Amino acid sequence: MKFAPIIIFSYNRPKHLKKTLCYLKKNILSKKSEIFFFSDGPKSKNKKDLKKINSVKKIIKNTNGFKKKNFIFHKKNIGLKKNILGGVSHVLKKYPHAIVLEDDIIVGKYFLDYMNQGLNFYKNKKKIWHISGWNYDFKIYGTDFQNYNTFFTKNMNCWGWATWKNRWKRIITDPDFFIKKMNNKKIYDFNFSNSLNNWSQLMRNKKNKLNTWAIFWNATIFYHNGLCLNPVKSLVKNIGFDGSGENSFPQQDDKSKISNTKNFLFSKKLKENFDLRDKIIFHMKQRNKKEKWNYIKKKILSIFD
Repeated sequence: MKFAPIIIFSYNRPKHLKKTLCYLKKNILSKKSEIFFFSDGPKSKNKKDLKKINSVKKIIKNTNGFKKKNFIFHKKNIGLKKNILGGVSHVLKKYPHAIVLEDDIIVGKYFLDYMNQGLNFYKNKKKIWHISGWNYDFKIYGTDFQNYNTFFTKNMNCWGWATWKNRWKRIITDPDFFIKKMNNKKIYDFNFSNSLNNWSQLMRNKKNKLNTWAIFWNATIFYHNGLCLNPVKSLVKNIGFDGSGENSFPQQDDKSKISNTKNFLFSKKLKENFDLRDKIIFHMKQRNKKEKWNYIKKKILSIFD
């Protein structure tokens, strides 16, 4: 098996990057994998920002533990969207597939095994577009879990992911394309029965209120009726909920635990798992209700402050 190259995207978070690399190198396959770093440049001549970026550069230059290392340091800030779209496309010009991480994702010690096995197993199955290392943190009851530890959905998650060149080259980044092609029924399905805000993200990009990349990859996969492979138990964890991210704000930490699963069961039946889809929808609707109620409580309490 030829192991997929790993792509790391970073900006100005040296502590996060250091932790990401520390966990990644616990994977046995890290020593057999080529790694690419795409590090964004400063937004301004702010000394604090420059100091952090220089620390990131130093970490990258001193990183070892991989088969081969490549890095691109952008002189100016091009933003996360352009950095990821350009970086993934750059690597996939040379390789048939790639594994992608941002600098706030830590992984389990079998993450690379899962990704490489999945990429190899489904490389000729054009219906599978994307492999995710993360899943929603909900309980699995009954005996079904014993029969599988991976499943398919139509929704894309990008906290540690992988794809193939022949899928990625079909990404559509024009919001107007989807506006013309998707009716209310498809939008409802795209939003996972309105438990997710996928369509809202697309519209905010259209109105220049957001400048993100992942929603376009998600919409592309959905439009082509593609499927995404997911682990039942997360193999990654997001450590970037401290407000340090370019497109994030301070919020509750990712509570999911990193799974130590090392034997992965890949289904030959290329169908969405509706049982787990329903579990995700229920989980997200409950979470949305809780967040809405917490918001209302804060508003009420602020009146009496």
